[in-house]
Amino acid sequence: MALSPIDYAIIAVYFIVIVAIGFVALRFTKTKEDYLVAGRRLSFPLFFGCMAALALGGGSTVGSAELGYEYGFGGVWLNVSIGCGLILAGLLITSKLSKLRALSVNEVVEGSYGPTARLFSTVLTLVYTVTLSVVQVIAIGTIINGVLGLDATLSMVAGGGIVIAYTFAGGMWSVTMTDIVQFVVKTVGILILAPIFCLSAVGGWDALTSQLPADFLSVGNMGFDKSFAYILLYVPGLIIGQDIWQRIFTAKSEKVSKVGTICAGVYSIAYAFATVIIGMSVAVLMPAMADPQNAFVVGVTAFLPVGVRGLVLAAAMAATMSVSSGTILAASTIAYNDLYCRFVARRRHGSDPRAGARRDQGSVAGRAGGLSEVAVTRLFAALIGAVVMVCALAINDVLVGIDISYGYLSGCVFVPLVASFVLKRFSPKAGLYALGLSAVTVTAAFVLLGTASSLPILIGMATGLAAYVVVSLIDKTRTDSQFIDAAAAALEDRGDSGR
Repeated sequence: MALSPIDYAIIAVYFIVIVAIGFVALRFTKTKEDYLVAGRRLSFPLFFGCMAALALGGGSTVGSAELGYEYGFGGVWLNVSIGCGLILAGLLITSKLSKLRALSVNEVVEGSYGPTARLFSTVLTLVYTVTLSVVQVIAIGTIINGVLGLDATLSMVAGGGIVIAYTFAGGMWSVTMTDIVQFVVKTVGILILAPIFCLSAVGGWDALTSQLPADFLSVGNMGFDKSFAYILLYVPGLIIGQDIWQRIFTAKSEKVSKVGTICAGVYSIAYAFATVIIGMSVAVLMPAMADPQNAFVVGVTAFLPVGVRGLVLAAAMAATMSVSSGTILAASTIAYNDLYCRFVARRRHGSDPRAGARRDQGSVAGRAGGLSEVAVTRLFAALIGAVVMVCALAINDVLVGIDISYGYLSGCVFVPLVASFVLKRFSPKAGLYALGLSAVTVTAAFVLLGTASSLPILIGMATGLAAYVVVSLIDKTRTDSQFIDAAAAALEDRGDSGR
């Protein structure tokens, strides 16, 4: 790849700035909540930028350009699905989540369905977050290898090591501060400059549309089955994903979390069209590429001027690094909060096993003091980072793993979790049986149908819904939704403050 010294200098400065900012965040990390959820005090600009950076990674950038090369505007469904998932999350769950003092998806599951259901959910969400982290580290290595020409293994160690290091050091504050830089670089480089220069290379919008097949201008060009597969893969997963929820927990208010998440969804849809236009431009100028996966990198290298190339390639790295840091922190939070604190520390100290999402300020996790909590959470971040790096170096193709992880997350966890948001009273056993039976059917569907099919997710959801309804009809035991309690408590607090 022919890059100028200026381009290399921009990329080098980007990495230096990211590392420096990541370690500067150490000064803000004094408690466990600072480390895991940035003290729950992010304002709208910070929250919106970080949520948008988290949602759109290397696959959303490089993969969307590839789909644009192959299908034109039909390729927007990858990132449009992400945008729709964020918008629905903002509309359906952010207001209720902001009323809880939770750290993870699985705390909310236990608050509704008990500790056994939390254990089921913990395993499923941990597999999802670790696998997603591995994919992002591999993507970072691939981009660095392609841009700088370094050895593939060294590229993964360098790029992934930087992300793991600053995530370990400052936790969510490091992720937040680096994500803001990455959001700005990504917006300027990929959302604005890259499409403008690619269109200019083609000869403008009219020249682009006149040289492409007519079906390339239709958002339905990819076909219903492939478009629906992206919707099914991403929308439910984003609504209940630990990485998304953990970012929601960082907002300082209900309004910030709701508006910021919806705006990040709108941003994702705009990003979908920008990246697809890059791929369409490459399709016009280089219609016989051997590997469409290279459409983004080739387009940036061939059509963008010196300096802008370095900025856009740095933006592609930024997209991958922001997702990777968020998922690594999400995985370490699940390991620490949902396994260690819930099933090891509390049991050893004899704490209430049904604490769930209604967090006790005198819990075992808080008895050791702020410094000790931060030290333990860092230990788990380092552990997860090491696991992710080893897996990334050992595995060459994890696309199958991504399909499986989303299949279990959306196919098994989505129905009972959403039901706990929608229903005012429900059977605790219904959620537990829905989790267990859907996990069995999703596994069987993967074995019989393969991992490339979208049917396992649909089968898992249908099984979970059927099990939930049947058990609810048989079991007459009912519990009140924790979200009703949280809402009542919030109203009472506002009333007290008014008096």
